[in-house]
Amino acid sequence: MPAGLGFPERARFEAVRRRIFSEIGVGTARWRLSWYLVFNVVALTLLFVRGESRPRAALQAVAVLGLGSLFALRMWRDSAPLKVVTFLFGVAAYFVIIATTGGLASPLLMTSAVTIAAAAITLRELPWLRSFIFLSVFASFVVLAMLAHSPVGRLVPPLQPTDGWASPEYLCLALLAAVYTLVGVFKIGCYMSHGYERAALELAERREELCSESEDRTRALEGVAARLAHEVKNPLTAIKGLSTHMARNATDPKTAERLAIVAAEADRLQSIVDGFLSFSRGLDDLKIAPTKPYAVSRELSVLLETRAEDAGVAIEVAGDETLVIEADVRKLRQAMLNVVLNAIQASPRGSKVAILVERHVCGARVLVRDDGVGMTPDVIERIRKPHFTTKEGGTGLGVAVARGLVEQHGGRLEFTSAVGKGTTAAIHLPRTIKPCARLPNPGRSLHSHSGDLSQGAPARVLEP
Repeated sequence: MPAGLGFPERARFEAVRRRIFSEIGVGTARWRLSWYLVFNVVALTLLFVRGESRPRAALQAVAVLGLGSLFALRMWRDSAPLKVVTFLFGVAAYFVIIATTGGLASPLLMTSAVTIAAAAITLRELPWLRSFIFLSVFASFVVLAMLAHSPVGRLVPPLQPTDGWASPEYLCLALLAAVYTLVGVFKIGCYMSHGYERAALELAERREELCSESEDRTRALEGVAARLAHEVKNPLTAIKGLSTHMARNATDPKTAERLAIVAAEADRLQSIVDGFLSFSRGLDDLKIAPTKPYAVSRELSVLLETRAEDAGVAIEVAGDETLVIEADVRKLRQAMLNVVLNAIQASPRGSKVAILVERHVCGARVLVRDDGVGMTPDVIERIRKPHFTTKEGGTGLGVAVARGLVEQHGGRLEFTSAVGKGTTAAIHLPRTIKPCARLPNPGRSLHSHSGDLSQGAPARVLEP
């Protein structure tokens, strides 16, 4: 049973497994009925015609007819009691035929492989019976070995050797037994392969249904969040504008200070709303055009120059200036903006953030390095989830949005970090776009490498 399944999933899994193994059991019973009867009728007829004693032939005929009747019933009804009786009688009938045809010297000895294989496969729901059959077969072979020097353990006419050579009857039965065993094992393997293929296809179909339902619910929720955030933006803009205007015209310093705080908080709420909007609309259609990652990096360094200076951080851009890939420049800029902002906010004063554009086997790789405190394993594991942040006032959507935009291009976002040594974010992008229409999956792990990771919190999302 797969670990981690809930009750409905377990019930469905058990239902599929029971149905598949029931079909395998019915199929093997049908096959064994046709081949078993043909094989044993031919064998008994040969023995009887060639001079086998009537008591032995009658005993063998009763065993074959009884087991054949049970196989026929299994084709119409695959119940547990009938399955138990069939296998128990089958083992008994098999050893009756073996004992009457020479014991361990019997040419039919190898046919036990079919019985053991069928029991191992179709008795999964009855482990006690499977174990009992295995022990019974083992004990029966031991008994036959102990009776090797008795009449039960000796070959009798027409199977008895003549002039030191195996009799023609013995060779014919041995050949028939080998063919029966080979075909039996092959057919059982085919039934198993077909059954597992059906189970895999059905479970995969169910998984696709669940993924589709989950994606539809996610899109619906994000649509509601986007509409709500859009409606909130208008009153926030009014609050910010009016409070700023009143703060400028206020004669009381205390009142002006309070109104400035209101404006600042409205601005912070505005950034949070912008983050939700970016996260919800991050996967609209791509507008593909030839794009130079180096040019985008230079543009971002100019855009963030003032913010970096306020933080006491320098931004350096280097790498391949001629590299061209297919990308949506607006979305690529958005993703890189979030990553570079994280690096700036994680860097101590006097350090630098390096952006390096490289050619790569996949197409392009943009490395963003900082000299921050690094991230612990726990932080790197949790930043892949939206809304997680260690920065006061952060939204926790920066990494989620960046990863979603990169993956939509068919690329990936990786982090390599060590505590006290900073963090490197690597954006891998294909040269030719391979768009992915899936939503960003918060449950899918970021590609992380060895080392302690920490870069502080994801930055708030900014519109380019």
